Amino acid sequence: MQIYLKEKIGLPELFTGREKEMAYFERWINRIESELSMSQALLSRRKTGKSAILQRLYNKTFDKNGMVVPFYFEIQESPMWLLDFSQEFLLAFVSQYLAFKTRQTDYVDNPFTNFDEARRAIEQTDFTALLGTIDSAVKAKVEKSPTMWDIARDTPRRIAALNNERVVQFVDEFQHLSRYIYRDRDCTIRLSELPGTYLHTAEYKHAPLLVSGSWVGWLMDDLIRLLPGRFQFVPLQDMPEDESVEMIFKYAHTEELPITDEVAYIMADLTEGNPFYISTLFRSIYFEKDFTTLEGLNETLEFETTNRQGMIRGTWMEYVASALHRINDQNAKNIVLYLCQHRDREVGRKELLEKLTLEMTDAELNKRLLALAYSDIIEYGRSNFYYRGVQDNIFDKVFRSQYADDIQEFDPAEIGRDYRALLKAAQKKYRQLSGEYGHFKGKFAEYVVINKLQYQVWKHQTRYLGMMENLPDRFQFSQYKSVWSYSASPVQQRSIQVDVLARTKSDEPCLIGEVKNRATTKFTLEEATHFHEKSDKVMELEQIKSAVLFVICTAGFPPETLNFFRQYDIAWSTDARWFEQ
Repeated sequence: MQIYLKEKIGLPELFTGREKEMAYFERWINRIESELSMSQALLSRRKTGKSAILQRLYNKTFDKNGMVVPFYFEIQESPMWLLDFSQEFLLAFVSQYLAFKTRQTDYVDNPFTNFDEARRAIEQTDFTALLGTIDSAVKAKVEKSPTMWDIARDTPRRIAALNNERVVQFVDEFQHLSRYIYRDRDCTIRLSELPGTYLHTAEYKHAPLLVSGSWVGWLMDDLIRLLPGRFQFVPLQDMPEDESVEMIFKYAHTEELPITDEVAYIMADLTEGNPFYISTLFRSIYFEKDFTTLEGLNETLEFETTNRQGMIRGTWMEYVASALHRINDQNAKNIVLYLCQHRDREVGRKELLEKLTLEMTDAELNKRLLALAYSDIIEYGRSNFYYRGVQDNIFDKVFRSQYADDIQEFDPAEIGRDYRALLKAAQKKYRQLSGEYGHFKGKFAEYVVINKLQYQVWKHQTRYLGMMENLPDRFQFSQYKSVWSYSASPVQQRSIQVDVLARTKSDEPCLIGEVKNRATTKFTLEEATHFHEKSDKVMELEQIKSAVLFVICTAGFPPETLNFFRQYDIAWSTDARWFEQ
């Protein structure tokens, strides 16, 4: 897949997992063609991968080059005059629409900066219907008419209808619409009800929206209050264990930080699959970070949680500041702490009043709880009577380290002891799961092989060449520029997935592999045939000219499978050393 819209994640290969979410949204985009998809809202706190999902969906849709035209727009966290905002929104759409229709992809990351520039580009195409839109917008801006926003907002839907097309609108940080857009040029009159202008626009099935928001409480308030029934809410969950481990190995490779299999698993366990925590641990400015030992992981966690320079601490304190500047009192802090201490269950208002001996009415307590939930430092329960603490291992430690002086009998060393207890529990779980070939037996086996291909095989050719059979004559392992598991877009082919795709830096053959760390079940002829078919499809989709195919299966291969491998020049191995830690 080609990258058309530059992705914030950086290297495209760093995009990891999110298989369930991507499959869901790609099916949702497919259904837009039949006008069956309702507008969606992707909800999660900051830096958890929402923008990465939206931008990857944009690039996949653009790459497909089908009936659905993708449009991506991020609402900035800075004050803007409504007319300037409308112009920026409209020019972004026109730029991306022309890029998609003409395949002049430079327009995607370099949108038109003024209407004259857009008009000249449009005149060189067959899409002259856009000229009327440009003229209407220019007239509205000259007249300083707020209808300019109506023109801009409605253009994606209107152009799609005019040309019998479909548009998918990705609007990132949608909640900023109610805080940072102003009626006047001096930005003194905020348009806090502006999201409500999408009340009818969001209903159209030929140009639905996928909006995201990093302030979950704030965005939900806007959508429920101003756009009732127009959006389906999709919470972005933490990544599952296998995806978390894959992400950890990718960052270890990219950041050139060695990590042991044990630390990789325990990091995945402690961060509970939060991609922000994982990426931040690798990019931490803690100079002594070391992921070859559990103590090194613990020290980095403590720095990121308690030090003022920690990115994890800094990000959480933005949420805390948002709530406590409105209700900055001891009761609010005690409420947050109590909910953190009991985050395994929902807590009712009655319990909070009694346990914390709060001198306030139930209505006053609920007002504080709603403000805290609005700012995402506590979470809603099953009703407004119940609330719960933030559901991860780290927030309460950030909160306690910031407000240690406000909490009686608090010992800052508790945070270190807490992490060590969590590390010990995760280590015990890791060792219990370890089998004959280590923890990664089974579903994590491919990551061990990936790690070896990235770091070891090209340095130790004799060792690893001796572990393989049926390799081409004079074959040598390369220093691969990227080694990841591969899944094709469900938009293209739902069933295409291979365990290993290693790309070379030159014209040398790539590696495409299947990895099975099994005790007894041999690799069947049916599996071999399917792998060969998948590999051909991967080479076609990724435009790979030459590849060496291989299968590693510790349980071995029946004779008919080996005959197939010889016929189609597929290498194989039964050597358990591939999975040694």
